[in-house]
Amino acid sequence: MLPGTAFTQSESNQVGLQLEQLRKEIQEYEKRVSESQSREKNLLQELEDFDREIGLRLELIGRLKSEKKRTEASMAVIKSDLAALQVEIDRTYRDSLAVAKERDALAALVSRRAVYAYKYLQRDLLLAILTSHTALQMLERQEYIKRISEADRANIYKLDQKNRKLSRISRLLSEKKQEKSDRLSHLRETAQYKESLIAEENSEAELLHSRRTDREYLLGQIRQDQSLLLQQISDKKLAADRIENLIRSLETQRENLPALPEVTWAPEVPFSQLKGKMNWPTAGKVVSKFGLQRHKKLETVTENPGIEIESKEETPVFTVCTGEVTKITWMRGYGNTVLVNHQDGYYTVYAHLGTIYVHEGQIIQAGNMIGRVGQSGSLEGPRLHFEVWAKREKQDPLTWLSKN
Repeated sequence: MLPGTAFTQSESNQVGLQLEQLRKEIQEYEKRVSESQSREKNLLQELEDFDREIGLRLELIGRLKSEKKRTEASMAVIKSDLAALQVEIDRTYRDSLAVAKERDALAALVSRRAVYAYKYLQRDLLLAILTSHTALQMLERQEYIKRISEADRANIYKLDQKNRKLSRISRLLSEKKQEKSDRLSHLRETAQYKESLIAEENSEAELLHSRRTDREYLLGQIRQDQSLLLQQISDKKLAADRIENLIRSLETQRENLPALPEVTWAPEVPFSQLKGKMNWPTAGKVVSKFGLQRHKKLETVTENPGIEIESKEETPVFTVCTGEVTKITWMRGYGNTVLVNHQDGYYTVYAHLGTIYVHEGQIIQAGNMIGRVGQSGSLEGPRLHFEVWAKREKQDPLTWLSKN
């Protein structure tokens, strides 16, 4: 829905259900974190619960702010409509008064003529007859008096009809204004409700900060435990394998189709022509390159199927090319992950997202924001893990991204 458009009751109910579902998920992860802190548990699992709770809370706050903004835009449009309607009502009312005054004046004149006619008509007719030099002149004078009377009655009828029409228009405008006023009242209530929800969430900012502090403390413990670091490396490897298997499966489906299904979208520039010219998915510094990488502390060598871009938390993440959001998932080692299909066997992967703004099956244009940088699944702080695939082959993203 575009900003400023009407916000129906059914949509309001749907938003309410979505927000309630988010709240339930947050409560579930709060419960899991609480339980994990009261007994022995895998610290990496505890970290995952922290990440998912924090991500859901950020998503909830973001949705509330978005809905409040949309409601305020609708209110602004309706307020403008109300002001315009009031101008029409005032003008119609003035016109009605003017016509009524004109009608009443003419009615008074006709009334006086009627009284005069009642008292003196016979005399005037007789006078007209007696003073007429010819029969034709007499008939003309009689017809003249008759036409004046008929004209008066016709003018009164027309003025009365016009006044009724103006009254009807004024009544319809008033009804429309009342309808708009009722709508505005409903939107105000909705905005106040959302405002209260946002205030409630903002009041939990300290709790959110506390959660992040707890997470940092947990990270400190994990970083000191070599076995957990090895486990996290293993989780990353499993996540990378899952992405690879998913892409291989998509490619198998694509290759085995007897005919490619007709699509209603296509990149403005084919993905294959973007090599060396692709816009960066986010702002930041590359801290881990593609290929074999040595872990400084463990002295182990692992393969990185993409690059790691260190960035500030909440930095926007954009899709590098028009495509379809094929998969949204959460994986240990990768955290919140989005896979985008760009046609012709090209795919991109965005991981460690803090919040996600797209949904599976959505067609997104090049440069659309798909989420924000986060720490989900990361032990090294906020960053974006970014991969480029050409059919079944991993690509070095740095050979695709522009050099500037």
